[in-house]
Amino acid sequence: SRNIPAVKTLQAVGIDNGIDYARRLGLTSDLPPYLPLALGAGEATLLEMVSAYAAFPNQGLRMKPYLIQKITDRDGNVIEETRPRASDALRADTAFILTSLLRGVAEHGTAARARRLHRPIAGKTGTTNDFTDAWFLGFEPSLAAGVWVGFDEKRESLGRDGSEAALPIWLDFWAA
Repeated sequence: SRNIPAVKTLQAVGIDNGIDYARRLGLTSDLPPYLPLALGAGEATLLEMVSAYAAFPNQGLRMKPYLIQKITDRDGNVIEETRPRASDALRADTAFILTSLLRGVAEHGTAARARRLHRPIAGKTGTTNDFTDAWFLGFEPSLAAGVWVGFDEKRESLGRDGSEAALPIWLDFWAA
């Protein structure tokens, strides 16, 4: 990870603008208005993060996640149905640049093992201080998924970073 460029980028765009982007991408939790936010000082659920990352290959269009698409009775009559809801989160050119940067992570960076899939994977590994949490968020043009590994209470170290703890799980899932 390149921490200094992340902090300088947040400083250049402004913390309030950075938080606004995060909100448009679907992050709802408390985001502290400080530069360490660029390094993950805020918290978000895995569902929020996967939804946010899914907007990048979707040309900046964010689809609101839902868990149940349709409920039918035993005769096939629709009782309830969820329709996809979209919102503009980023400009298409910004989403393209972010996708390109994240492809670099999967081709030459901490997630380079994703090359073995021979697919256009993009994504980001992550690790918290003391290795208490590790994650990988990855996507290709039509699908996104994430893996988080950690304990409910941050008291034990995993002893491994996101590329060692979370990426292998994601790769097994993606290859299936």
